[in-house]
Parts: sequence; structure tokens; C-alpha cells
Amino acid sequence: MDSTAEDVRATLTDIHALLQDQEMAPPPDNNWELVVAEVLNNIVEHAYEDRAGGDILLRLVFAADRLAVEFTDFGRPMPCGTLPFGAPVNLDVSEQDLPEGGFGWFLIRSLAENLDYHHDGDRNRLTLSIPLG
Repeated sequence: MDSTAEDVRATLTDIHALLQDQEMAPPPDNNWELVVAEVLNNIVEHAYEDRAGGDILLRLVFAADRLAVEFTDFGRPMPCGTLPFGAPVNLDVSEQDLPEGGFGWFLIRSLAENLDYHHDGDRNRLTLSIPLG
């Protein structure tokens, strides 16, 4: 896929269409799509700095109880070569003082397991698994 928000949405729509008649489709109330969308949007925004023309490779392997995901991009590496910690954001503030972002990695780390990130040459590779059901 290309490194645009439109391609992220189109890819998620295509995945849903492919899963419609599959036995291994996850339950509709599962959070897998939220995690995949958040990682893809982070790649678009941070690795490619919202520039189109960057390649993002996505590999999904659905099993009965989990989804294994591999994300590969060729953009900027993670700062310090490691995944962000993802601390919870303080929501006990006035509405005007709420942060615009900062929820993503906390969400990803809360819903996914076995996160592994490597930067190798010109490529970033993140793998993770998401419990289903």
C-alpha cells in the first residue's frame, strides 16, 4: 500500500471484504482493526511524515485465537531504534487541555502481544500478535 491515510482506509476496507466469507474471520467486536489501523497511521504520519509514495507492506495471518501481523516500511526508523513505551495520557484535565494525540502506543501495547521491532538497513519491521475472541 501507499503511505497515505486514504490507502490505510482502503486497505482496511479490502481486508474486511476478504474476510466476509472466511471461516477464520475474527468476531466483529474484536480490536484487531483498531491496532492495525493505529500502527499503519503511525507509519504514514511518522515514518513517512505524511508524504505519499512510500511503500508499506502488511502481512496478516488469522488463526482461531489470534492474529499475527507483520508491518514493513522503508521510512524513518523509530526514535532511538525502539518502540515507544506508550504511557497512559492524563484525562483528568479540562477539555481544552486534552492532548490531541499520544494515545496510540498505549492502545497498541494494551491490545497486542509479542511486539518486536527491528530497523535493518532501509527497512523497519514490526511484528505483533492480537488475541481474537
